Amino acid sequence: MFMNANLFEPGKSKSERSFIQSAVKQNTRFDGRKANEFRDVKLTFGSDWGTVAVSMGDTKVLAQVSCDIGTPSSARANEGTLYLNVDIKGVAFLDEIQSTHDQRFLTLNSLLERTFRSSRCLDLESLCIAVEQHVWCVRVDINVLNHDGNLYDASTIAALAALMHFRRPEVSYAEEKIHTFSERERELMPLLFLHYPVSVTYCLYKSSSNPLVDPTLLEENAADSIIVLSFNSYQELCTLNAGGTAPTNVRTIMQCARSAANRSKALVQFIRKALELDAERRLQPNRVVGLVDLLSDTAPLLSFKHLMAENVRQEVVQKKISDKPIPSTETVGDEQLPADTKIDAPMDETTWLSVEQNTWIEQQVKNVQQSLKESTQVAGKTSKSKPNRSKNKASKKPAIRKQDQSDSEEEVTQIL
Repeated sequence: MFMNANLFEPGKSKSERSFIQSAVKQNTRFDGRKANEFRDVKLTFGSDWGTVAVSMGDTKVLAQVSCDIGTPSSARANEGTLYLNVDIKGVAFLDEIQSTHDQRFLTLNSLLERTFRSSRCLDLESLCIAVEQHVWCVRVDINVLNHDGNLYDASTIAALAALMHFRRPEVSYAEEKIHTFSERERELMPLLFLHYPVSVTYCLYKSSSNPLVDPTLLEENAADSIIVLSFNSYQELCTLNAGGTAPTNVRTIMQCARSAANRSKALVQFIRKALELDAERRLQPNRVVGLVDLLSDTAPLLSFKHLMAENVRQEVVQKKISDKPIPSTETVGDEQLPADTKIDAPMDETTWLSVEQNTWIEQQVKNVQQSLKESTQVAGKTSKSKPNRSKNKASKKPAIRKQDQSDSEEEVTQIL
């Protein structure tokens, strides 16, 4: 029974895989979502800086950020360090077999390393205290509380939200001594970011060409291929991880990339909005959220659908207000005209000039057109005759302009 414990994980048996393949072929999902529909993302911030709980459906992840003063590496002496650690021991069926536990741990940890460290989302130079001596070492610990699919997206959202929420103490370095200021002495400082990466996961099946976004555990284990795309708020590709046996083409990957770029941008906006609401909550007295509240869901939740729906409503209202015609009144002397008076159409460019200038420009245009017609006729006649080299040499001499000739034609051609 111990050797077959992996079969108790949803989606691992042959009957479940065939059943999910037939359901995907009919474009149906067990939770009622569409193929391109995401689950609602909910954030909860703790009382400590850098403590965030993220839930996507039944998938729940807790992220905590801590920092300490250490020594830099010899290769990058003026940069701090960022460590990422994932703990999946909270899920029982993932820890029954050591091989599957290590495989999931390594793949998830390597993906987070590529998303945050390889893409260099943090400004590591701002974490330097003294070159080649002291730097800040930032550590992100991610604990998987419950697994119902798509741990990649939940972990990246939790890590990004925790890093954006974290505050480190300010220090001073003088006479080879480091002095760390407390929160009462000086305000805590946030981390500096270069960009904000977020990953989006897709599952591909051989029975259907439509990829499924944000898969559940049943859909993820029965999938033939998995594509993980990480984009930042500037819609730039940070990482791409694809593997499996299902055939993929360029059209499918580009379709997933466009959707993932828009999703990542929306999630970054949601995290920023949630941080603003958390800052307002911290200003109120008796609003402390502990670790027990995070685990028991008694803390205030910030929903993606709720916050983004409010933003869309505000944008629609502002657009309606800006598009609404404002009643205009004109004054002539001391008299005020009513709003129903007709306003003349804007003048053309020709009406800016006087009548004499317009007639002069029209006459010059006619002269230029006539001279162009004559030159084309002469060129057509000369092209029929054989070219004479001696005449061509003589024609290379610069022509002398007559004094009486004006520059009106040249000026008109430039204007036209």
